[in-house]
Amino acid sequence: MSGAIQLDGKLVLFDANDCHLEPGAEAVIVNEKGNIVVARLEPTAEWERLARTRTGLVWTINPLGERVLFAVKVLGRYIRTEGVGQAVDLAPQKPDFFEDAKPLSATEVAGELGKAFAVCNRIYHEPERANTDNCERSLRSVAHGIMQMWNDVQRIKRERTRQLGR
Repeated sequence: MSGAIQLDGKLVLFDANDCHLEPGAEAVIVNEKGNIVVARLEPTAEWERLARTRTGLVWTINPLGERVLFAVKVLGRYIRTEGVGQAVDLAPQKPDFFEDAKPLSATEVAGELGKAFAVCNRIYHEPERANTDNCERSLRSVAHGIMQMWNDVQRIKRERTRQLGR
């Protein structure tokens, strides 16, 4: 297992390292509405090309009410959660290393995202010049910025839900 997310109160596990998914495979995807869901990938003549870019096709309904195939981003192969005790260590985990990090301003978060671009540029275009220690430090701070944005979005979402009385 390389990834887990909680959807509607259930733990969904997926293997993000398994990116070459054949038609008919169950995958954790980002659907057309931007939600993370589990879906079965549809057969297509170009599935191998799509799989190389972590893309798959799923059926959806377009605004005109027609059933169409839609390209979605594949996060990884879905791992069934029957017998989840065998798949996941349910022992208490050590705290997230971002818990005690100081909050970042919006400008600082944008700067962190710039670091991600710099690391990407270096490791994919000049790998022989990449300083892996610097890349790790940069990616750790980028991850902190992304997790802060994630937590802020979840907080806003909870507030809106509470305001709407749902």
